Amino acid sequence: MNITIVTQWFPPEHAPIGYMLQELGDELARQGHHVTVITGFPNHPRGVVFDGFTKCWLKKETLGDVEVLRTWLFTSPSRSLLSRANTFLTFTATSLWTLLRHTKPDVIFGVFQPLTVGLSLTLAKALKASRLVLNVQDLHPDALVSMGVLKNRGVVALFRRLETFGYRHADALVVISEGFRAHVIQRGAEPNRVVVIGNWIDTDALKCEEPDNEVRATLGASDGTFLVLYAGTIGYASGAEVLVDAARLLATEPTIRIAFVGEGPLIPTLKMRVESADLHNVSFLPFQPREKVPRVQASCDVAVVSLRPGHGRLSVPSKILGYMAAGRAVVASVDSGSETAELVEAACCGIVVPAGDAVALSDALRSLRDDPVRRAQFGNNGREYAAKHCSKGVTTRRYAEFLSTVATW
Repeated sequence: MNITIVTQWFPPEHAPIGYMLQELGDELARQGHHVTVITGFPNHPRGVVFDGFTKCWLKKETLGDVEVLRTWLFTSPSRSLLSRANTFLTFTATSLWTLLRHTKPDVIFGVFQPLTVGLSLTLAKALKASRLVLNVQDLHPDALVSMGVLKNRGVVALFRRLETFGYRHADALVVISEGFRAHVIQRGAEPNRVVVIGNWIDTDALKCEEPDNEVRATLGASDGTFLVLYAGTIGYASGAEVLVDAARLLATEPTIRIAFVGEGPLIPTLKMRVESADLHNVSFLPFQPREKVPRVQASCDVAVVSLRPGHGRLSVPSKILGYMAAGRAVVASVDSGSETAELVEAACCGIVVPAGDAVALSDALRSLRDDPVRRAQFGNNGREYAAKHCSKGVTTRRYAEFLSTVATW
């Protein structure tokens, strides 16, 4: 079977969906399928093309048994809405051009972001006589509306039509939670064409390790420091400002330190707030090489995941799976009843506090600092849950089986 994966994000970009699709491609190739990935030139999240890459119309690579076709797209360090729209639209156009020129796929598997790929991949599906499966990782445009990024009613209406078009014209949709399934059905998807397959984590790669003193020192933690980690892409939807507010409340307690490891458009705002408050208990480190991630994860005492208030039903941060696989207790600053809150509660791997509530977050961090037994139990619970329900092997095989089924429809 020929399978073409279309995704704007792919390694070496530090985007969880990119790493997962690389692992999915490897599993599909291992089963004997011919796998092609159509993606852009790596530039996320700074909008600057990575060293070692020069943009051109089309660049072919081979990663293991997977063929990778990198196609030109607009890039800019500006995070303006216009720049991001240009990036999305150019990728939509050039990925379609690449797909139409390439060997006919039996199945096109596309990440449904940007929403315009619903149009382009539907066209490709018709012209290539292929099956189309869309993967829904975030609920757009609702997420953009909730953040105040989209306010124009006409633009919102257009985006909703694009969303519904994609849901109705795909042969199948893969969503990451039951809440997402209910949403896409309400917006026009046929229920029997929607399947829930959660995201996964390589639990073997993120083994529980002893804290690395060198890493802790890099993050500003000395002996006796209770290190709180926030790792991954730090975007506007993350609501990560709540950690800076919590750091302000914890400023008189020198044993607690908060470390941000990652990059994203919210970083300048966070640094400005830390500087204006003259906080000395917060540190920042950019994305680390993937091989170093287990050491970073293992070096914290507690890990935090957050989402803006009201955003809980629209996104499920994949960073939480990394925390769980690393065997670290989690504090989730998210809406009650959200998918993320339900995951933490189902796994019994940490504490859920209201989204945006810095007082509750700081209280939770103090309580875990003072209770190492409970903290360790949360970590063990999370690790066991991730290995049982979210492992790479089990989930990628489910994907492979489902895509093979869709190819016969």
